[in-house]
This record gives sequence, C-alpha cells and structure tokens, in this order.
Amino acid sequence: MIILIRHATPKIDYSTCNSKLAQQRLLSYNETRDIDESEMYGFMASSLYQKIKDANPVVYSSPVGRAERTCQVLFQQPNNYFIKGELKEVDLEICHLPFIKMKVRSWFFFSRLVWILGIGKEKEKMKHAAIRANRVFKLLDENKNIVIVSHGYLIHYVKKELKKHHYNNIEKYKKGCFTVELYDK
Repeated sequence: MIILIRHATPKIDYSTCNSKLAQQRLLSYNETRDIDESEMYGFMASSLYQKIKDANPVVYSSPVGRAERTCQVLFQQPNNYFIKGELKEVDLEICHLPFIKMKVRSWFFFSRLVWILGIGKEKEKMKHAAIRANRVFKLLDENKNIVIVSHGYLIHYVKKELKKHHYNNIEKYKKGCFTVELYDK
C-alpha cells in the first residue's frame, strides 16, 4: 500500500498583487509551517485514516515546512517520519510581468504553466522533475506500507510512475490543498 499525501493549504495572503509581491508571497508559501489544519480533521475521523494508521506505514516527508507540518499533525510525533530532500516541491519562480496584477494563485498557475512550457527561469526542468520522481518511486518497497507527504507537482510525477508499474488508485480524500490517495496493486 502506497499513500500519497499533498500538504494542507498554507495560510498566506492570496490577494491580488503584482509579480514582485507575488514572488515574495511565494517565498512565504515555501517557508511557512502555518497551514489550514482544519482541512485534515475530516480525514482524521475517517476509516481511511484508521486503515493507514493500522498499516503502521513508513512515513517520508518533504523538508518543506508546509509538508512537514502536515506530517506532524497526521502522525503526531516528530520522530515517526523521515525527511527526504527528494520530496521537496518542484521549484517555481514567478514570471516578471510589469504592470499586471493578479491573485497569487493566478500568478502560481501562470508561472507553473510557463515552467511546463519550458520557458521559465527555474533550474529544475520538467525532465529533471520526472527523473526525481523516478528516484522517489525507487524508495517504495513493495513489501512495505509507505506514506509520502509532499507537493502537487512531485506527486503528479510519482503517480505517473505508479501507473506505469500497475498500481491503482483505490481511495481518495480531498479538502482544499490537502489530498490523500491510496494506491495498491
């Protein structure tokens, strides 16, 4: 059983701003440990959560604050999980577009689209993210129950690897950014 968990929503200012301020808010997004923990409460009362806890999984978390905090809330003890640098978010840089104002989520979306098209300034390209996801997949031992707490785009690439290796999505829970997906063969 492999469980992929995307972090809960970070509590930052998502209001309309220019690209310079959006870049500052992206830094806040990447550094904050202040997340909307209420997104996890319904899940923590669910049979899926109990099933995961009963499986006594090995838990790996991204070193990024929002993912690690999600991990701490779900698995209670800071020593019950391992930090893996390979699980960090795919880097994003806000596109500089002077005189344009958008909501922060629109800046994130637009900048991610530019990255997908390969015209952004990010150091990590799509190809590199896919290679990293493949390395993450190799961490997964078929004989163990494993939880990965990470970020949207990296999880996207890990799911592609799981599908290539004939894993099926059995259960899913989603509220806000917080998402839990259970995979098995």
